[in-house]
Amino acid sequence: MGFFARLGDAFAIGDTTDPLGRSLLVEQFRVLREQVPVLYAALLVNSISVGLLLPDTVSAWLRFALPAALLAACLFRLAQWLRLKKADFTAEEAYRELAKVRLATVVLSSSFVIWILALFMVVDPGLRVSVSLLLFMGCVGTAYCLGSFPPSSRLTMLIAGAPIATLLLFSGDGMLVSVGINLLALLVLLARMINTNFRSFVNLVETHGRLSEEGDRARAAEQIATAFAERFDRALNNMSQGLCFFDDDQRLIVCNRQYLEVYDLDPKLVRPGMKLNDIVDLRYSAGSAPKMSKQDYLAWRNSDPVIAANSDTTVELTNGRIVRIRHRPMEGKGWVATHEDITERHRTERALAEAEASFRLLFEENPLPMWVVDAKTRRLIAVNGAMCRHYGYSRQDLLALSEHQLAYGEQQAGAERDCELHRTAGGEAIEVVIESRPLAYEGQSAHVCVAFDVTERNRAQQRVSYLACHDALTELPNRAALDQHLGAAIERAEITDSPFAVLCIDLDHFKAINDRFGHAVGDAVLCEASRRLQDAAQGSYVARVGGDEFIGIIDRSPLPATAELLATRMRAQFEHPIEVDGHALKIDLCVGIALYPRDADNSVSLLANADAALYRAKHDGRGAIRLFTSAMDQQLRDRRALEHDLRNAVERGELYLEYQPQQHRDGTLMAYEALVRWRHPARGIIPPGEFIPIAEQSGSIAQIDDWVLMEACREAASWDQPLRVAVNVSAAQFRRENLDGQVRRALRDSGLPAARLELEITEGVLIEDMPRAKRTMQSLKALGILIALDDFGTGYSSLSYLEAFPLDRIKIDRSFVASLGQSERSLAIVRAVIGLAHGLGVPVLAEGIETNTQMSLLIQEGCDEMQGYLIGRPSSLVPSRPARTPEGERHPERRSRRRAL
Repeated sequence: MGFFARLGDAFAIGDTTDPLGRSLLVEQFRVLREQVPVLYAALLVNSISVGLLLPDTVSAWLRFALPAALLAACLFRLAQWLRLKKADFTAEEAYRELAKVRLATVVLSSSFVIWILALFMVVDPGLRVSVSLLLFMGCVGTAYCLGSFPPSSRLTMLIAGAPIATLLLFSGDGMLVSVGINLLALLVLLARMINTNFRSFVNLVETHGRLSEEGDRARAAEQIATAFAERFDRALNNMSQGLCFFDDDQRLIVCNRQYLEVYDLDPKLVRPGMKLNDIVDLRYSAGSAPKMSKQDYLAWRNSDPVIAANSDTTVELTNGRIVRIRHRPMEGKGWVATHEDITERHRTERALAEAEASFRLLFEENPLPMWVVDAKTRRLIAVNGAMCRHYGYSRQDLLALSEHQLAYGEQQAGAERDCELHRTAGGEAIEVVIESRPLAYEGQSAHVCVAFDVTERNRAQQRVSYLACHDALTELPNRAALDQHLGAAIERAEITDSPFAVLCIDLDHFKAINDRFGHAVGDAVLCEASRRLQDAAQGSYVARVGGDEFIGIIDRSPLPATAELLATRMRAQFEHPIEVDGHALKIDLCVGIALYPRDADNSVSLLANADAALYRAKHDGRGAIRLFTSAMDQQLRDRRALEHDLRNAVERGELYLEYQPQQHRDGTLMAYEALVRWRHPARGIIPPGEFIPIAEQSGSIAQIDDWVLMEACREAASWDQPLRVAVNVSAAQFRRENLDGQVRRALRDSGLPAARLELEITEGVLIEDMPRAKRTMQSLKALGILIALDDFGTGYSSLSYLEAFPLDRIKIDRSFVASLGQSERSLAIVRAVIGLAHGLGVPVLAEGIETNTQMSLLIQEGCDEMQGYLIGRPSSLVPSRPARTPEGERHPERRSRRRAL
């Protein structure tokens, strides 16, 4: 190695690639962090001492300025080192910091050399020794403090110490030369000492590293041994079987926790070295010994054949456990054995055997079709009797089929179905939902399947879906279907800019047919009417939206002519009567027509305007056809306003009652019939024939019914004479489930005796549902009230319900009374009704009597009671509310049959 190479190595920092070099760098830097603050403190003291030693003749620049700069640099580096004191550095970071130390050493040493050279030039020769010694001592202290980092220590001695000694050596003064020689010798000795100490330092670091590695290996070996021991212990104690080792002397070597748990042994009592006999004693004490005597067990256990041979035995213990023991001999007479608690497994196997037997029983006797298929081939390998019966195959034929051969035709790819289509032996298609579960069947992978036949359910669902948008009676589209069709028609018309018409159709006097002949006849009429409307429509849309109301839609041009022509064709279909049960029933139509978009641009308004046109047609007379006009819209608004006001008429006290007297044939006043009136705050007195139908259609009739019953009872209870009060019961009121409760509450709240209340019921209400009507009337009669049959002769007039219902009075309708004295036919009918009623023991009341002739004939025929204008007009019996008769109402006591009040 050349001189320059050795010189470079003398000032090199170290190697970060070598493990020892990395450790050495970190350790050098660690020592420097402890020494450098002392170094800079010594430099500060040394510089201050030199400054104080110098005489005043030395310039201030050399005495204070340059030392102050050096002192500032020292303080700056001192602060940096103090900041690094607590930090942990890697070898690379230590390398960078040591490089900075080396650079700072060069800079500071050079600065001190320059300072001392300047001082030598200006101070007295007598002070040169003192100054040189002070600065040299600073150099020696610096080199010593940097001893753990030889490059900086050598640079300090070379740059700062050697020049001072050389300067004294060549000063020419014997004293100074002698000091210079000693200082150079001191530098050499210091360099050798630093080199020796550094080599020891390197050896120490190397030894420390080697010891650390050996310690790491020792700790790693210890951890491996500990982990191995833990794994062995964990493996031993986490075995599912109990494990035990015995030596030649039958002493326990080791056993795991599971062995102790199998035999309920206390871990504190079982220790390595115990004899087998002692462990057997503990087992017998704990009740975990075999079901044999201890002597027999030990004799068997200690026999040479048992010890020396491999054996697998299953033992049932006295505590009910079942243990499987696998005995394996070792060299000598020792052995190792595993003890496995198979109690649950044994029970499971037994349960599985029982479950398999139950499965076979349930499988075969299940009423649902079941089969087992091979998981791979999907061939049937077992079927039950229900499947044979349901599919019509024999068991042998089914076992020759695959599951795919049961399918009815090819299943459409991508089709989503919640059921599958299967074919029976007769070729019939059935819809089945199949539930499948995997299982092992006779040692092979299979699936058990059960089929739920949903054919009838799906047909019912399809029927329900059909009925959801079709009328159940006529099978015409219903209201829901109409809304969809009308919405689609509007969308289509907006796209094609083509109009269409909506026809609102109503059957004239259908309610009279329904009331007279019953619902069965009414239903038959509706079915035939629907068929005729469809025939007349010739492909146009017809829907039934409720009762006797139908809707037609036509989009054929030119409109409105084609709509009027369609309405005319529909009317022509009803020129011939409808024959039902021997009755020839004459039906006619009223039709209202609205056009889209002329009359309305949305479905709600279009139907409302068609209904307004129908309302006008019905008002104009039977069989009318009317197109919507704006005036009709006003009429409809007036009707709706009246309907709105009627809802609050009871709360506002606008309704009041008038009473028409009923007298006996001998002239005695017997009762009053309560008749409702409406005094509108703006329109005045509104006739019952106008507001009662509106109340029935809007649902307000229920509130009016309750008020009339309560008010009539309350006012009758205040009369001076105990006369009866007759109250009409509407059809809607009679259909309510709580009519008896309503009457009971009215009697209780008013205090009116039950015998003074008479309810008048029309015969049309009774024939709707005779069993229900009978129950209702029986519950009413149980209250003690009277029941009169109103308007007799205008409806069904059946003798059967006269006998079936508990009637207290029969009222002959005014239409028969009006013709007395003019028509022998009317007289015959009245005579027959009176005779029939008297034959049943029921009194008769005739209403609508206006002439003396009518009264005389009725008295002559034996009529019991009379009512009419001749007897007395309706009037108020409350003094503060005088009787008022609507202007132009000739017979205000006449009641609309629809209101039945």
